[in-house]
Amino acid sequence: MLFSTTYLGPIAYYQKLVQAEEVYLEACESWQKQSYRNRCYIDGPNGRLMLNIPVQASTSKLIRDIRISYKENWPQKHWQAMLTTYGTAPFFEILGPELEKVYLEKPLFLWDLNFKLLHLILNWMQLKIDIYTTENWEDQVQHDYRETFHPKREERNHFHAYPQVFDHKNHFIPNLSVVDLLFNEGPAALGYLKNL
Repeated sequence: MLFSTTYLGPIAYYQKLVQAEEVYLEACESWQKQSYRNRCYIDGPNGRLMLNIPVQASTSKLIRDIRISYKENWPQKHWQAMLTTYGTAPFFEILGPELEKVYLEKPLFLWDLNFKLLHLILNWMQLKIDIYTTENWEDQVQHDYRETFHPKREERNHFHAYPQVFDHKNHFIPNLSVVDLLFNEGPAALGYLKNL
């Protein structure tokens, strides 16, 4: 299966990914703004909250060459948003510190950050999937999910409700970042993804 990289990708992305024994991440695609490559959505106190990673302007347009901008302290802002949202979630105390460590590392490239986060999420789910990166661009590939997931497109999946931190205020918000599922459901997250 072939996927684009994501920043703490949505549940629909991981629902497809957990079905695979091996995954290829597209390293040779062009950079796409306003995509899951550098943004995710979490369950904020006032509803769906977007977290966006700023990137530097680049002469190269390949995703693997996109550098993260640290002009603003976005890692601190993202971590603070996670604490505010998930501080009381059942599994945040266990999983959260590992996420904070990745933020503190401040990788240069978006590709490297997303790769670390993907492995962290798979590790949290105790899921062994062989992950490879593409060496060149191919137009036509079997099981191609590179363009399947986009924040501007409505997801067709039906997502079963699970407890969320602010569901008493916002009701259930579907297809948030997979960290929403993991912080709230812990070990049950993998079963949830497989049963979608």
